[in-house]
Amino acid sequence: MTPLYRDTRFTFRFADDRCVHRFHLEGVAAGRRVTVYRLDPATGEPLERIAAGHAGADGWVELREPLVVRGGEGFIAVAEGDTLVRDETPADHVAVRGVVRAAFGHDDEADLVDALRAGGFVRAAFVAEVNGEVVGHVLFTRLPVETADGVVETLALAPMAVAPEWQRRGVGSDLIHAALAACRERGHRAVVVLGHVEYYPRFGFSSALAERLRSPFPGPHFMALELVPGALDGVEGKVCYAPPFGVD
Repeated sequence: MTPLYRDTRFTFRFADDRCVHRFHLEGVAAGRRVTVYRLDPATGEPLERIAAGHAGADGWVELREPLVVRGGEGFIAVAEGDTLVRDETPADHVAVRGVVRAAFGHDDEADLVDALRAGGFVRAAFVAEVNGEVVGHVLFTRLPVETADGVVETLALAPMAVAPEWQRRGVGSDLIHAALAACRERGHRAVVVLGHVEYYPRFGFSSALAERLRSPFPGPHFMALELVPGALDGVEGKVCYAPPFGVD
């Protein structure tokens, strides 16, 4: 069985109806657990988990129950230990709260996530899964910049959290890289973050790029990133955080 399309996450998409009993993963060691996610036909992104299995010595993954896949649809297979980044769904909210609370050691940031969702301020949210478990989360909210010429739309990246036992293992980097790429693909032009000066520049964030943005958080920790080159050229004004952040 050869997929019509496959990327490094082992994405399979089929032109006709299939009843899939097994599939082949090249380069995956025998015995590794494989989690299978339904593919969004419109975006190509992973949705809910639909099956699991283990890679055999020859790379074939045998399924206990066959997957019925309609023409034009497909699935994504992720090997044990690999990070899958996908859009947050309502079914993730309890797990996300647990991750955020554990990462920060208190409820404040978890409460902030809930308030931003409830207020309709969220523009994108993503989770990182390892072995089918949510271990990371990042949220992007609307952050308008009020300039003399009108409002320029940007995003605020906050908060970002990784479960303590998964920190310093590359999960956060995978999450941010994938989330920023998705935001770019969806037409967003710039992102602002208040974060560690040793961490966020590796993704392209710059305090110099944010110098003309008036913020309640001035200093080197306040950084910006252009998802589209030149998106912040000549932009000077006040950033307006959503009310749940509690700043003017």
